[in-house]
Amino acid sequence: MPLKHWSFAGLMLTYWCNARCSSCYLCCSPDRNEWMSLEQALGYWRSLSSACPHGCRIHLSGGEPFGNWELLIGLARAARQEGLGPLEKVETNAFWATDEAVIRRRIEALDEAGMGKLTISADPYHQQFVPRERPVLLAEIAKQILGAHRVQVRWLDCLAGAWEVPADQAGRAEVLASYAATGRDRWVGRAAAAVACHLQLKRPEELDDNPCGEPLLRSRHVHVDPQGRVMPGTCAGLVLGQACQGTIAEIWQRLNADYTNRPVVGTLVRGGPVALAKLAGEYGFVPGPGYAGKCHLCWEVRSFLATDPRARGRLGDELEPAWLYGR
Repeated sequence: MPLKHWSFAGLMLTYWCNARCSSCYLCCSPDRNEWMSLEQALGYWRSLSSACPHGCRIHLSGGEPFGNWELLIGLARAARQEGLGPLEKVETNAFWATDEAVIRRRIEALDEAGMGKLTISADPYHQQFVPRERPVLLAEIAKQILGAHRVQVRWLDCLAGAWEVPADQAGRAEVLASYAATGRDRWVGRAAAAVACHLQLKRPEELDDNPCGEPLLRSRHVHVDPQGRVMPGTCAGLVLGQACQGTIAEIWQRLNADYTNRPVVGTLVRGGPVALAKLAGEYGFVPGPGYAGKCHLCWEVRSFLATDPRARGRLGDELEPAWLYGR
């Protein structure tokens, strides 16, 4: 299966976030302090843009990129000045949106720096850390400046007040379980442990014959984290290459040439998480009784492999960062 060029990429400026959402597939939190420098981010942006024959659309995310406003706006301005290609969108949970004048100045500055869209996170997980009034205010002012078509909210029903989380524990669990059933979450990272358990689970054998060639090789979407790890857009902790050790073009070429020989990626491409579970069985992995889907199973298998000392010696650096898997 040929590898498609990466034409859509997210620069994860940081793993820091003011929130610690139970749904976070990257396990971001206030405890994380990894940040890209301006020079690193520009270098990755250049490398991504030159690696794809048709250019690469970039979005800036985290973590929470507004946790360092000077880095965020400095990067957007520098990239535009260099002509590096479109800044498709910037993502935020709006934790900082408390003052109308500050909001207006920042959105106008990003608009002038070439931002295509502003994406605002709004869901019952984030609203346990960010009062709903903040994304509401940010969306209102951003629409005035950018136009409604350039403001994306995930999700509009949550912004309108649906899925409000009660203060009592029983009520909170009931709302989050109902919300999880809508299928909007990614069952990896923190969500695999804290959210997936609320869903109807399938036996591992029901997930057989479900390889991952399309999402891993054909999606065109990758993320680059603060340490330069290149990962599939939705598969946190699965490393395709290290941007700090070579160009994106070189990483793409190596992956295209040898993905079938890589223990984790190759196994997932050929047989999906069930095949990876069988590989992990050589080291003592025993599947649980049920999983919300193949990504949930994949995360549990990868977590086992990443923390088993014998498996780590065979798998090299495919499963990183270590802290994401609890190492």
